[in-house]
Amino acid sequence: MVKAFNRLPISVIPTHYTITLKPDLVGHTFTGQAVVKVDVKEAVKTIVCNVNELEIQSATVVSGTTTMSPTIALNKEEETVTLSCDQELAVGSATVTYNFTGILNDKMRGFYRTKYTVDGEDRYAAVTQFEATDARQAFPCWDEPAVKATFDMIIVGPKDRVVLSNMPEIENTEDPEDSTCKVVKFATTPIMSTYLVAIVVGEFDYIEDKSEEGIAVRVYSPLGKKEQGRFALECAVKSLTFYSKFFNVPYPLAKYDMIAIPDFSSGAMENWGLVLYRETCILVDPLNSSQSSKQWVAIVVCHETAHQWFGNLVTMEWWTHLWLNEGFASFMENLTTDVLYPEYRIWDQFVPGTLIEALKLDALNSSHAIEVEVGHPSEVDEIFDNISYNKGASVIRMLYDWIGDKSFKTGMHSYLIKYSYKNTETPQLWAELESASGLPVTSVMKSWTEQMGFPCISVTSQQEGADRVLTLTQSKFVGDGKANGGSSGSRWQVPVSISSPGKEVTKVMMDREAEQTTVRLANVAASDWVKLNPSVVGFYRVHYSQTELGLLCEAVKSKALPPVDRLNILDDLFSLIAAGKAKTADGLRLLQSYKDEDSYIVWNNISQVIGNLSIVIADQDFYSDWERLILELFSGIKKSVTWDPVEGEGHLDTLLRSLVITRLGKAGDQEIRQEAKRRFDLHASGGAQVSPDIRTAVYSVVASMGQEEDYNTMLRLHEEADLHEEKVRIGRTGLAAFSNKTILAKALEFSLSSNVRAQDSVHMIGSVAGRRQGRDLSWQFFKDNFVLLSERYQSGFLLSRLVKSCSAGFLCEEKAREVEQFFTEHPLSGSERNVAQAVETIRLNTAWLTRDQADIANFFKQN
Repeated sequence: MVKAFNRLPISVIPTHYTITLKPDLVGHTFTGQAVVKVDVKEAVKTIVCNVNELEIQSATVVSGTTTMSPTIALNKEEETVTLSCDQELAVGSATVTYNFTGILNDKMRGFYRTKYTVDGEDRYAAVTQFEATDARQAFPCWDEPAVKATFDMIIVGPKDRVVLSNMPEIENTEDPEDSTCKVVKFATTPIMSTYLVAIVVGEFDYIEDKSEEGIAVRVYSPLGKKEQGRFALECAVKSLTFYSKFFNVPYPLAKYDMIAIPDFSSGAMENWGLVLYRETCILVDPLNSSQSSKQWVAIVVCHETAHQWFGNLVTMEWWTHLWLNEGFASFMENLTTDVLYPEYRIWDQFVPGTLIEALKLDALNSSHAIEVEVGHPSEVDEIFDNISYNKGASVIRMLYDWIGDKSFKTGMHSYLIKYSYKNTETPQLWAELESASGLPVTSVMKSWTEQMGFPCISVTSQQEGADRVLTLTQSKFVGDGKANGGSSGSRWQVPVSISSPGKEVTKVMMDREAEQTTVRLANVAASDWVKLNPSVVGFYRVHYSQTELGLLCEAVKSKALPPVDRLNILDDLFSLIAAGKAKTADGLRLLQSYKDEDSYIVWNNISQVIGNLSIVIADQDFYSDWERLILELFSGIKKSVTWDPVEGEGHLDTLLRSLVITRLGKAGDQEIRQEAKRRFDLHASGGAQVSPDIRTAVYSVVASMGQEEDYNTMLRLHEEADLHEEKVRIGRTGLAAFSNKTILAKALEFSLSSNVRAQDSVHMIGSVAGRRQGRDLSWQFFKDNFVLLSERYQSGFLLSRLVKSCSAGFLCEEKAREVEQFFTEHPLSGSERNVAQAVETIRLNTAWLTRDQADIANFFKQN
């Protein structure tokens, strides 16, 4: 998996770049010049830096009074250019100039083109996406995060286009070579990494505001849509001020621009002072955006704004420490959104949405540690995953809870001040937090970041008079339930919290060296429930004895436990079932305790459990019994959920409505299906519009009925939609969600048509793969279109995700071997880990079915 790789030589390093770029928005090419001031550390004849997909026309090196014309050697495999001079460069400063040309590609990486339409005419903007290693596609550079320098950017573009970069514009003159163009110079940047440089040339409107500290904040949007940036502008202004105060470190730039880009591979990119977003992550249309989309915009804006400090001001030394950037920003996005928009109840949503997703991936033997050694750049894309982001955020949340808000803020402040404009590794963060808190942060956190996986804590208890005595034992939780193997000895320093009725929470630290930990709970009766991990702050699972689980089951029914703890009990049990540590019938019986549930986050987790088990039993004769159980389970909440909003309802009530309608409709509730179809027909014919908060539900329920006329109607609505959010919604939850295989085959073909942006095709194909009827179709489609897909996405994490979504849903060893064989014969650089995770998932689900098939069938016979 690991390619041989060497980082760039440190004999010559840059201190300042002057970059001039002139994109041709019609011919899709660009010309450029890079004038780089370098510091020659030792006398050498060669200068090596990164270049990819560029043609170097000429280069000169000025050392002292000598000007040299070196030979130029490009290494495509290493993505480098070597300049070889006739004589040694003297130690000290020198200037290297590169003249080059490149292609404005359509791959959403490097310096690329993005298509938009004005009055029916297709036009192109030129934009950048450099993280992780694609600045080298725009100009020759030392494209490693630790090689920081300052930048003067000079961009030449048409006079009628907006031209932006990281810093404010300082000069705007007519291009002496082309009177239709202007030359825009920007202020010198602070010392920064190459992957954070950004350039945009296109047509945009904007709205602006100022933060409390006087920072100019703008949101740029497609022409005619500037008001859709209003909510993101509010979030940006508020979050800039929040972070300035939280870290007690001012935002270091004069302006903060955010811009909606039509074609963008990720959700957003935190370029310093110029953050680029996919449209769905920044634009909110009051008439057509759902509350969940608006919440997503808040989260993404808070995430990217956190990076302005954590990632941009202080940067990881190498991609091994990517999690420092992403895990931290993912934690802060939730902390900040919770402060700015408490009505979202974001920490409650964090558990099913972030923490549990990380636990699922981290239970696999093909997972990885939070800190994973990265060599060759092709390995970087694979770790932009649920471990770096979600597990990273979860363990920082656990740390924050353990050391407290005050120590966390103090430690973060000293870390950011000490390492401003520098690079760090993980231990340097732990040292500052340890110093601030006086707690052994380093020794505890090393156990969470340097080894993969997490513990399962088994609980047994006995009554000693009025006290309950718990015995806690930790072992590595493994998805296949096997205790043997090289990593089974893994243990952690675990901050454990324990709750019981009417008592203060008890906190203990489980030592990684101790086999067992004994905890005495005073005055806890034999009839009282005991719950580990209240609020689900700890990154671990809990295996209760049957007695303890029975008491907790009653606490679920009576709602004596808060919602997040109610969902935790269900989720832990089903993860143990999947690992063969409990029977599926036990889980199905526990599910029935949730019939009177009223919390969105609990229903959201129930829905996840239903989704997981639906994959495992997709081909079984008793699947119809399973759908009947779902209808029974949701029958109570159906009575209390209305189709239309109720005055004064909370944010989570709004989200619950869509979930309940979707689950009931897909499981065959005829009343729900008829009403969904009635509303859809009205909406499609220009009558009463379906509320954006239930459009996803209505589209998916109508699709589940599988009528071709509805598919054709959705195609029309997709074409007519002006809001990108609406196109995505129709694509993923409408067109890709039909139950008819013939229609799904059409949806797959449509996903790669010019009507669907490349950034969205992957998710649409993945949505088809997630349906029982689409599983085999999408895998065959992936194989048939492998060359096209690999060329379109050129590895990258979009393709990695597609690899997994198209292949992980199978349920037999034969398919596991087929997937392995296919990727052995068609290797995809940067997707090896995803292939391994997909194959392991197939084998785990196959084992689950083989183990519990009779048990599940028997349950349905008796119920």
